Amino acid sequence: MDGPRRAGRCAALALLAACCLARGGGAERQFLNEWAAEVPAGPDAARAIAEELDYDLVGQIGSLKNHYLFRHKSHPRRSRRSAIHITKRLSDDERVSWAEQQYEKKRTKRAAVTDSAENLFNDPMWNQQWYLQDTRITPSLPKLDLHVIPVWQKGITGRGVVITVLDDGLEWNHTDIYANYDPRASYDFNDNDYDPFPRYDPTNENKHGTRCAGEIAMQANNRKCGVGVAYNSKVGGIRMLDGIVTDAIEASSIGFNPEHVDIYSASWGPNDDGKTVEGPGRLAQKAFEYGIKQGRNGKGSIFVWASGNGGRQGDNCDCDGYTDSIYTISISSASQQGLSPWYAEKCSSTLATAYSSGDYTDQRITSADLHNECTGTHTGTSASAPLAAGIFALALEANPNLTWRDMQHLVVWTSEYDPLAGNPGWKKNGAGLMVNSRFGFGLLNANALVDLADPKRWKGVPEKRECIVQDKSFEPRLLRANEEVIIEIPTKACEGQENSIASLEHVQLEATIEYSRRGDLHVTLVSPSGTSTVLLAERERDKSPNGFKNWDFMSVHTWGENPTGTWVLRITDVSKRIQNEGRIVNWKLILHGTDIQPEHMKQPRVYTSYNAVQNDRRGVEKMTDLVEDHTTQENLSEKNKVTQDIGSSRNEAEDKFPSEAMLHLLRSAFSRQMAQKRLPKKTASEKLSIPYEHFYQALEKLNKPSQLKDSEESLYSDYVDLFYNAKPYKHRDDRLLQALVDIINEGN
Repeated sequence: MDGPRRAGRCAALALLAACCLARGGGAERQFLNEWAAEVPAGPDAARAIAEELDYDLVGQIGSLKNHYLFRHKSHPRRSRRSAIHITKRLSDDERVSWAEQQYEKKRTKRAAVTDSAENLFNDPMWNQQWYLQDTRITPSLPKLDLHVIPVWQKGITGRGVVITVLDDGLEWNHTDIYANYDPRASYDFNDNDYDPFPRYDPTNENKHGTRCAGEIAMQANNRKCGVGVAYNSKVGGIRMLDGIVTDAIEASSIGFNPEHVDIYSASWGPNDDGKTVEGPGRLAQKAFEYGIKQGRNGKGSIFVWASGNGGRQGDNCDCDGYTDSIYTISISSASQQGLSPWYAEKCSSTLATAYSSGDYTDQRITSADLHNECTGTHTGTSASAPLAAGIFALALEANPNLTWRDMQHLVVWTSEYDPLAGNPGWKKNGAGLMVNSRFGFGLLNANALVDLADPKRWKGVPEKRECIVQDKSFEPRLLRANEEVIIEIPTKACEGQENSIASLEHVQLEATIEYSRRGDLHVTLVSPSGTSTVLLAERERDKSPNGFKNWDFMSVHTWGENPTGTWVLRITDVSKRIQNEGRIVNWKLILHGTDIQPEHMKQPRVYTSYNAVQNDRRGVEKMTDLVEDHTTQENLSEKNKVTQDIGSSRNEAEDKFPSEAMLHLLRSAFSRQMAQKRLPKKTASEKLSIPYEHFYQALEKLNKPSQLKDSEESLYSDYVDLFYNAKPYKHRDDRLLQALVDIINEGN
């Protein structure tokens, strides 16, 4: 009797949740005629259910055993209301332990070296790949590469490693990709076939997946485009973003062929609009867990995730459950200046950083593009994550036995603080590791990572343990504006038990917080070693009254510390909005780590000057000479004159409010799919009559919210909100910068 009772209770809870969704948030959701269900008896029972209840059985959901997708024959394909009666009928079937109607989920598309690397490859854009070979022309710039060439010198190029890009498709017949294309790592979940080829449209919106794949696996020495980081690896594409995205589609993509695929690269996520809080659904979460436990024959799939491009919207990637997962390696961006770009988000879950675009004057990323073309303008954290995936492929070739946790430890221990040291926010944690909420543990260093991964050096890490700390006597605490709730959490880290922890990896705070304006909350956690971590920063655009429900705030900032002692949790609201109020309902601290210190951490991490490394193309001395030869007094005078001219032009431009350049820039970036109601009708030639410097000024202003006047801020917000509401997903690319590049290219 206990089994049916439990099943009944689960069904009732599922129905209650469905009902709440329909009434509370259903106005914004589109429900489909698809149901996911867990059928413990297996495929025969699933087929019988489909036949009896008027469904088509679509098939098993990814690698999730006994989880099936059903499509109802007579229900409308899309509806604004959930079909509670159909869910109830399916849930009430004794063969079904769980069922849920699927709904649309909004997702954003968030070589032996001679004296000169210049002639290393014959690919025409190789010399534009500044992040793979050091092309500094100014000695003040940090060392500009990811230390990949020394790895290629060892003969390690990604051979035997399989990466798949979860995105909007892959132009697999591109002549710079085809030789490395792997059909077994590819599928189209938008059209349910084995061909991930992207859908062409006039705006080339579906270029994203091909660009990301090219960064990883462009062929070397074929006189086409550039060179991939792991140019002998195999790459596949999962087409899953060019259509309706559901939990089932995400789970199927994340869990596609995990025995064959080694690395999954994803440059998308929930909307980077500064007001969304969302993570993986039940099925996607199970797919992550399955990949970690069963992928790569039990060593665990490697999931690489772009951290998000919502910096301009004041977003925080701690509100993105994909980058905030312990199972993903979250990658942020740095510009060629060694700075945090304006689009980058801050959060405590970011593990490391790779290069990408920065300001409009900075170089961007080279890759393959749609229609067998090449591009030098790939941007955003979208471009950083594939570079990281390529570096991890090099490590897996060097040591195929690395586990998913080995890879995370290698990233933490070898990433470089020095080239990004000029940015604020760096701190040394209790284990002596430098960490920053913008960059994680620093810039990826492929050579150091691969060297440490060498089987002769790498001893692996001890078995993972999990210790849960909570106060069962805790009573909800009230919180109001300008107040602070402080919770002290003493712990012995499960000492004396099988799950005791002496060396930390991830820390999660699972909390339920009810609050009248979610974006005004600020959450900080201080470890027993004194490391203070911001788990949640304020988000001005987040006006939701929904708070957080059992949300996992995750941090890597205390990696390597001993968790024993008293942790201090601080939850504050410094908004001065006196009407704000709420309460801390419950919490628990989840410590992940090992009972002994990993072998590589028994000696402290030694940081050396990254910039002291010899320039791969020429010595720093030569570079200094080159700069001195070209920096004359005449040049400096000319620069001053240009600066003065731009300053006066800026004042004139501000008189026209908002500027024509800003209107055109916003239209190009965000309104390709929308009616152009608020914009003057101009031809292309008229648009290009605007001086380019006005577009530069408009972009610079948009990137600094404090400089915007009220009507400009309102205009920008309108465009962003319309864009996010008009499409089911957004790629994590830098749309404003790309718009500027398009305008300039159009003019040329």
